[in-house]
Amino acid sequence: MILMADAYRIVARVAELRAELGKTPCGLYKMGDEFDLTIPEEKEKVCRWAYNSMLPFLSVLEFGGALPWEPDSDKALVACPDPHNVVVFELRREGERKIE
Repeated sequence: MILMADAYRIVARVAELRAELGKTPCGLYKMGDEFDLTIPEEKEKVCRWAYNSMLPFLSVLEFGGALPWEPDSDKALVACPDPHNVVVFELRREGERKIE
């Protein structure tokens, strides 16, 4: 068995729900919902459109990088691409994990 580099656990939390005036926000989530994106069953609960928007940010955080525009190097804000019902997720880097 070959062990690869250390990586970090990433948790996504619904930080904001926005909707056009007179419309209902995305019904998939509630404020504060959290998903541990290192657990396949949790990752599957995130809309594919939103998850695809998160991917570049996940890669940076998961492997110890930082996003220069974020004030906290362990967090990133990412919005889903739906312009009518925007969900903003806070991605948070947590404890290390080994990748096998």
